[in-house]
Amino acid sequence: MLAQPLPDLAAWSHDFQNRPIPVLQDTAQELQLLADIEDRHGTVDAHLIEQAVGDDPLMTLQVLVHLSRHRPERQITDVHTVTAAVVLMGIGPFFQTFARPVVLEDHLQAYPQAIEAVHRLLRRTWCGARLVTEFALQHADAHAGALQKAALLHGHARLLLWCHAPALALAVQERCVQHPHQDAASHEQALLHTTVDTLEHRLARDWGLPGTLRRLTDPQDSHSQVLLQPQRRLLALALALAERIDCDGPQAMLPPAELEELSTLLGLSVPSVQRLIDNTLA
Repeated sequence: MLAQPLPDLAAWSHDFQNRPIPVLQDTAQELQLLADIEDRHGTVDAHLIEQAVGDDPLMTLQVLVHLSRHRPERQITDVHTVTAAVVLMGIGPFFQTFARPVVLEDHLQAYPQAIEAVHRLLRRTWCGARLVTEFALQHADAHAGALQKAALLHGHARLLLWCHAPALALAVQERCVQHPHQDAASHEQALLHTTVDTLEHRLARDWGLPGTLRRLTDPQDSHSQVLLQPQRRLLALALALAERIDCDGPQAMLPPAELEELSTLLGLSVPSVQRLIDNTLA
């Protein structure tokens, strides 16, 4: 575990790239169950694996990072789903590669506050992924799958910070509570010598995560701000609402201006947008 902050962004990225990416305990159990089924009956396919573990952001991240580092010659386009990754890897190699994952709850056994923080972040992540998926379907968006995965992977640097530097993550959290008038990024910069968002974009580039996923969130990608502008806004609004719900409860709403913007993007009235959100979160 990291007890002291690293000197700069490059050091953080290098360190995290060389540490294991833990997965949830439920994910590890599902992987073992599917591996046993495959050994006995040979009936596991890529879609079954996606259904079982594809909602774990850390597992998804681990799979995409592995595929980036071991890109098959026949892969000519980026993939952003566990299903596509397994198809490229093959069922047998997939289970061989991920047979013994580091289990997050075991890894953080001595840090119960970190486990609680990770689970809270995951609830926010799942909420944002559900919302953006519904927005994209309503928008009849061809990027619906990429938007869902982008929402799922949003915040992976913060998850990894809790996994590998829980004392530092807790210090940032406590400082944010003690000084709420300052934005979180300033506290992160002071304590970590970088910000978590900056680290997330650096990791995505250094790991070679799929281009579409990076372009949907990276503020430095000015080209995508034009090409993927509606998708970037749908994602940003979904994540903003998920964060509000996490902080204020299920009754939280977007500010009127953002609700109007979402109404325009989806081609729905404001009351219809609110019903869509309510139904998605029900």
